[in-house]
Amino acid sequence: MNRALKYSTLGAIMIICQILLSEYVNIWPLVYIAIFPQFIILLPPSMNRTLYMLTAFALGLCIDLLSDGIMGLNAAALTAMAYVRPLVLKFTLPKGNLDNYENVPLIPRTVEIPTLVLITVLLLTVFFTIYILMDSAASFTLGYTLLKLLACITANTLVSILLNLALLDKILR
Repeated sequence: MNRALKYSTLGAIMIICQILLSEYVNIWPLVYIAIFPQFIILLPPSMNRTLYMLTAFALGLCIDLLSDGIMGLNAAALTAMAYVRPLVLKFTLPKGNLDNYENVPLIPRTVEIPTLVLITVLLLTVFFTIYILMDSAASFTLGYTLLKLLACITANTLVSILLNLALLDKILR
């Protein structure tokens, strides 16, 4: 199967899973589980930044349109995450070896797990900072906002790494 078709199928599956997850799973009021940022994390570093951002915006807008949230919230947060992704990869992947990662997805088979965890944490921090600040719109205290940010980043990093280890490595081979 060609690579574009694999990524398109994976993106569609993630949208469907996120919609089902948002509608039926409520773990704790502080935690929002978002599996769709994993799609942007997985994309190969060889794509240009504009294409990352357009893909992220389209994916976020699909989630916004199909779920009961604030319109544009996921699109804005995911686009911001896609914008900083090349910088995060530049500083986290081994120096001088960025060319080795040009056409491969960022999965445990291609990137060491501690590096993958660091990339995931940094990108999810950007995503959830934008998401939570826009969602709360200064209606919560600083302590509550920081607790929500920490809970979301922790829970989603665990979900992302488990999803990556269990499923995505096999799908993207």
